[in-house]
Amino acid sequence: MTTQNTVTAGSSFSAAEVAAQVLFEEKETVEKIHAILHHPRSLARPTAAWRPPVLKLPGVAGQPPLIAAMTRRRVGERVRARVRGFGERRAPAYLLSVRITDPHDREVPAALAEGWIRSLVEPALAGAVHEIEGGGATTYVWLVDSAFNPVHSPNSLFEGFAAAA
Repeated sequence: MTTQNTVTAGSSFSAAEVAAQVLFEEKETVEKIHAILHHPRSLARPTAAWRPPVLKLPGVAGQPPLIAAMTRRRVGERVRARVRGFGERRAPAYLLSVRITDPHDREVPAALAEGWIRSLVEPALAGAVHEIEGGGATTYVWLVDSAFNPVHSPNSLFEGFAAAA
């Protein structure tokens, strides 16, 4: 008996199915995303000329390719204190944000964008990722410690993020 690891075009798909396909077929792309997020160029700079690094994501689930823009920001003491107050023992070092868009300004299916994000974070820590809607695209944000492991944080920490981003 053979199993098919590809979500076919025209079928409805879940974020979990997309993540499984991405991890099976696009492992290199996932590794590139992690490398970009770790690279100093992804660290946001307070200059008008700075732009976040972007990566073209291959088409999966019968969908066209997408674009991921990635940013990393340092976390200050106020955020660390809020996260400690939330009950998290590990101290966050960075805020990671990944914005997934279609290069032709079409709407990105929610399950497709979420599937890409799920491929970046261990399933046990997926609850640390927050979805920010607004501006025609979905942005996913999460805090990580100095080893880039996701840190749980309250949703309220990201209220107003869409307007700031």
